[in-house]
Amino acid sequence: MKNISIYTLLLAFTLIMIQGCGPSEEERRAAEQARLDSLRQVEQQRIAELMQAREDSLARVAQQEQMEEEDSTQFAEDGEYAVQVGAFRSEGEANEYKNRLSDRDYPHVYVVKVGEEETGDIWFRLRVGFFASKAEAEEFGADLGNELNTGYWVSKVQRSGNDS
Repeated sequence: MKNISIYTLLLAFTLIMIQGCGPSEEERRAAEQARLDSLRQVEQQRIAELMQAREDSLARVAQQEQMEEEDSTQFAEDGEYAVQVGAFRSEGEANEYKNRLSDRDYPHVYVVKVGEEETGDIWFRLRVGFFASKAEAEEFGADLGNELNTGYWVSKVQRSGNDS
């Protein structure tokens, strides 16, 4: 009987020690609240980063659109200059190349036939135009030549029945 009471006391003492050594309910609540606060702070930071990334993206798009507007080529219907991007011996070859440029927003892409039929020295020149100044034509020609990997030539336009 003495052993049972000693074991009972020992068990009671052990339970009191276990309960006394662990965190209290208030400490557990405080730890849980700290954990939740930390998660909330991380989530708010992530949302702020996503919003900043979106704003940066919108700013880049707006800047790109503005640059495209500034860089857009100014064609002039009654301009005096055109950019030649190819010269071909075959009219079919010139027209084939002309058709490859048809999906672009160029107001005039045309082929000019030049040369002497008597000697057989005929060329079909592919041109894009028209531009008000030689400088505008040069700038466009340089860009288009780089894009197409071709040379270019700026020509003063002689409007006649040869333009097709």
